[in-house]
Amino acid sequence: MHETSSPPAKAEEVREALIVLLEQDDHVRRLVLDIVASLTPSADSAPEPEAPAAVVPDLPQACAPDPLREQLGVPLALLETLRADEELSAAWLHEGENEGQQLTRLLATAAQWESLLELWDLLAERCKSQARPGNAAELHILEGCLAIHNLIWRDRQAQLCCAEVGAEYDYRLHQRTTLRGDIITAQWLPGLANAGGERQRLPLAAAE
Repeated sequence: MHETSSPPAKAEEVREALIVLLEQDDHVRRLVLDIVASLTPSADSAPEPEAPAAVVPDLPQACAPDPLREQLGVPLALLETLRADEELSAAWLHEGENEGQQLTRLLATAAQWESLLELWDLLAERCKSQARPGNAAELHILEGCLAIHNLIWRDRQAQLCCAEVGAEYDYRLHQRTTLRGDIITAQWLPGLANAGGERQRLPLAAAE
């Protein structure tokens, strides 16, 4: 009775036969090489690496305009000018307050007529001691505070009083910067008339 070969022995016989064929049969050798080549991926068929996704930078979102801040542009500009004046900033504002508190304080102070008179006196003393007209920032502060004061009035307004260059000096209308002089040559600081029309600070003027 013929014995059946075991699976390991059978596989060994097949392997030995295949080796003989590869050594002796060119046709079998070419078939095996073709099979190996078909199973090996070529460089041309290799999948291309995916391009990295473009990174879109996070752009800051434009802030929407604040309508209230735009409406308060004039008093905020006045506050900025006042802050730049160390003497007035120390007298009218409190250190450590935020912008909203300082603006509120400025409005409350400038609304009072006595505060405007004190402001005029301080600016006039500067002009006299430094022998010069009021500068643009000082005039901006004086005019801006007067405009705030006038918000409390409805049918009348306080006003600036101006000296006309070339006019004859009149002690009832002008405050002269020198002891002598008959003709007004320059205005150094406009005066103040209250809402009743009364001149309470005469314009400061140079005369010769």
